[in-house]
Amino acid sequence: MEVVPSAVDLSSTTEVTISAEMGASASAASAALLGVTPMGLDADSAEFAAALSAAGGQYLGMTAEHVGSRLGLAADQSISSLTYQATDAINAVSGLSF
Repeated sequence: MEVVPSAVDLSSTTEVTISAEMGASASAASAALLGVTPMGLDADSAEFAAALSAAGGQYLGMTAEHVGSRLGLAADQSISSLTYQATDAINAVSGLSF
Protein backbone atom coordinates (compact mmCIF):
# COMPACT_ATOMS: atom_id res chain seq x y z
CA MET A 1 0.00 0.00 0.00
CA GLU A 2 1.35 3.38 -0.97
CA VAL A 3 1.37 6.27 1.49
CA VAL A 4 1.13 9.77 0.06
CA PRO A 5 2.94 12.07 2.52
CA SER A 6 1.27 15.20 1.12
CA ALA A 7 -2.17 13.70 1.86
CA VAL A 8 -1.07 12.85 5.40
CA ASP A 9 0.29 16.39 5.79
CA LEU A 10 -3.02 17.83 4.57
CA SER A 11 -4.90 15.74 7.11
CA SER A 12 -2.54 16.92 9.85
CA THR A 13 -3.07 20.55 8.84
CA THR A 14 -6.83 20.01 8.83
CA GLU A 15 -6.71 18.61 12.37
CA VAL A 16 -4.69 21.61 13.57
CA THR A 17 -7.15 24.00 11.90
CA ILE A 18 -10.18 22.28 13.45
CA SER A 19 -8.45 22.30 16.84
CA ALA A 20 -7.76 26.01 16.61
CA GLU A 21 -11.37 26.72 15.67
CA MET A 22 -12.71 24.57 18.51
CA GLY A 23 -10.35 26.20 20.99
CA ALA A 24 -11.33 29.69 19.88
CA SER A 25 -15.03 28.83 20.01
CA ALA A 26 -14.76 27.39 23.52
CA SER A 27 -12.72 30.36 24.66
CA ALA A 28 -15.32 32.78 23.32
CA ALA A 29 -18.11 30.89 25.08
CA SER A 30 -16.29 30.41 28.38
CA ALA A 31 -17.61 33.58 30.02
CA ALA A 32 -21.21 32.56 29.31
CA LEU A 33 -20.60 28.95 30.37
CA LEU A 34 -18.86 29.81 33.63
CA GLY A 35 -20.38 33.17 34.57
CA VAL A 36 -23.90 31.99 35.32
CA THR A 37 -25.81 34.27 37.68
CA PRO A 38 -28.81 33.18 39.72
CA MET A 39 -32.21 34.30 38.47
CA GLY A 40 -33.34 35.07 42.00
CA LEU A 41 -32.00 35.57 45.49
CA ASP A 42 -33.27 32.19 46.77
CA ALA A 43 -31.18 29.11 47.49
CA ASP A 44 -32.66 27.12 44.58
CA SER A 45 -31.61 29.79 42.09
CA ALA A 46 -28.11 29.85 43.55
CA GLU A 47 -27.82 26.06 43.41
CA PHE A 48 -29.13 25.97 39.83
CA ALA A 49 -26.65 28.64 38.76
CA ALA A 50 -23.82 26.72 40.43
CA ALA A 51 -24.90 23.51 38.65
CA LEU A 52 -24.98 25.29 35.29
CA SER A 53 -21.56 26.80 35.91
CA ALA A 54 -20.19 23.37 36.88
CA ALA A 55 -21.64 21.85 33.71
CA GLY A 56 -20.05 24.65 31.70
CA GLY A 57 -16.71 23.90 33.34
CA GLN A 58 -17.05 20.22 32.51
CA TYR A 59 -17.92 21.08 28.91
CA LEU A 60 -14.84 23.29 28.61
CA GLY A 61 -12.70 20.55 30.15
CA MET A 62 -13.96 17.97 27.68
CA THR A 63 -13.46 20.40 24.81
CA ALA A 64 -9.86 20.96 25.91
CA GLU A 65 -9.32 17.20 26.09
CA HIS A 66 -10.79 16.76 22.61
CA VAL A 67 -8.62 19.55 21.18
CA GLY A 68 -5.58 17.94 22.80
CA SER A 69 -6.44 14.59 21.23
CA ARG A 70 -6.81 16.19 17.80
CA LEU A 71 -3.48 17.97 18.18
CA GLY A 72 -1.88 14.68 19.25
CA LEU A 73 -3.26 13.03 16.11
CA ALA A 74 -1.92 15.87 13.99
CA ALA A 75 1.53 15.45 15.55
CA ASP A 76 1.45 11.69 14.96
CA GLN A 77 0.46 12.27 11.35
CA SER A 78 3.36 14.69 10.88
CA ILE A 79 5.81 12.18 12.35
CA SER A 80 4.37 9.46 10.13
CA SER A 81 4.73 11.60 7.02
CA LEU A 82 8.32 12.48 7.87
CA THR A 83 9.10 8.82 8.58
CA TYR A 84 7.75 7.72 5.20
CA GLN A 85 9.66 10.47 3.43
CA ALA A 86 12.89 9.58 5.23
CA THR A 87 12.40 5.88 4.52
CA ASP A 88 11.79 6.60 0.83
CA ALA A 89 14.92 8.77 0.69
CA ILE A 90 17.06 6.12 2.40
CA ASN A 91 15.70 3.42 0.11
CA ALA A 92 16.35 5.58 -2.95
CA VAL A 93 19.97 6.15 -1.90
CA SER A 94 20.56 2.47 -1.13
CA GLY A 95 18.77 1.31 -4.26
CA LEU A 96 16.05 -0.57 -2.40
CA SER A 97 12.49 -0.56 -3.64
CA PHE A 98 9.40 -1.96 -1.98
